[in-house]
Amino acid sequence: MDLKYFKLESSGNNFILLDFITIGINQFDKISNFIFKEKAIKSSDGLLLITNSQSCDFDLNFYNPDSSPSFCGNGSVCAAKYMTRINLKKEYNFLSNGLYCKAQVNKNNIDLKIGKTNNYREFINGFLINTGTLHYVEFSKSLHDNFFNKRVIELTSSQEFLKAPFNINIVKKEKDHIQIRTFEKGVNRETLSCGSGSIASILAVFLAFEKKYSLVKARGGNLNVDFHFNNKFFEKIRLISKPTIINSGYLSIDV
Repeated sequence: MDLKYFKLESSGNNFILLDFITIGINQFDKISNFIFKEKAIKSSDGLLLITNSQSCDFDLNFYNPDSSPSFCGNGSVCAAKYMTRINLKKEYNFLSNGLYCKAQVNKNNIDLKIGKTNNYREFINGFLINTGTLHYVEFSKSLHDNFFNKRVIELTSSQEFLKAPFNINIVKKEKDHIQIRTFEKGVNRETLSCGSGSIASILAVFLAFEKKYSLVKARGGNLNVDFHFNNKFFEKIRLISKPTIINSGYLSIDV
């Protein structure tokens, strides 16, 4: 069978999206093993699966290329961008891997709002923080390849990572923005951007330096993050991006 897909990207993160709103989730369960063998999925940063929802505008399930499920910030803004193609609204309410999200549409911008969090832990040179998925944010004065690759090897070999895998964000603080490089679990390599990692990095910098930044510069593009800090809770968290639909094609599923 030929299964139509759409390819989308947000600040360099690229995804394959399948629209199962009219097909049904049970059908995906039957063919998922075939889907994750497809080259288009393996070479992407993840799979977005949109389905009908009983309580929201739609439900989104995100899967890493290794088929592990996770929350994905950039994937969520891309899903909202896709929905403007089939049912244009100013706002979408949806569940993204069980996490309630609200996406507002402002011309080409998608403004994604997620729930509050106080799930963070401080380390010597960074923070382990959960922004829908777990991130370790480490501060550095260098983002050079040698340093980044060395730290990724060290961190992914650690007992902490082996016990509960996390994404890795190495952050360099500038005068008016932060720069990040990201290693993503489930993708098992560096990605050009990370939405939930950008949120985690902005929150971690605030905790460490008591300075609120908005602009995040990743290798694939820029993102903006906003939040309100209330005692120990981060709330009103927003991720702002300009996602695009790149193209479409077909997966040939041999079932």
